[in-house]
Amino acid sequence: MSEAIWPYLVILLAAVLPNEVFRVAAVFLSRGINEESELFRWIKIMATTLLAAVVARLLYSPAPALEQVPLVLRLAAVLVGIGAFFALRRSLVPGILTGLGFFVLTAWLHGRS
Repeated sequence: MSEAIWPYLVILLAAVLPNEVFRVAAVFLSRGINEESELFRWIKIMATTLLAAVVARLLYSPAPALEQVPLVLRLAAVLVGIGAFFALRRSLVPGILTGLGFFVLTAWLHGRS
């Protein structure tokens, strides 16, 4: 076996497979759970809050590579993504991809000027 493939096998065995075991177990253990219970409503609220905190952190205190892009362009990308989310029947992936595409395009255009 080629030596170039060993790092990928280590990643597969050490990271992916143990994670997948827990995912499969969660699918089987989650049967019969009421998604509208108080506990799950609280979990959804906490997940949404954490996501909002991550987005705020990326906007107002970005990594050094993102600092080069002006705040107004970062905010515009978020607004474009939110607009796409609602325009596309509350579809998360197209909303994210639209906002990301807008950000990449405007960051690239800003870098060229």
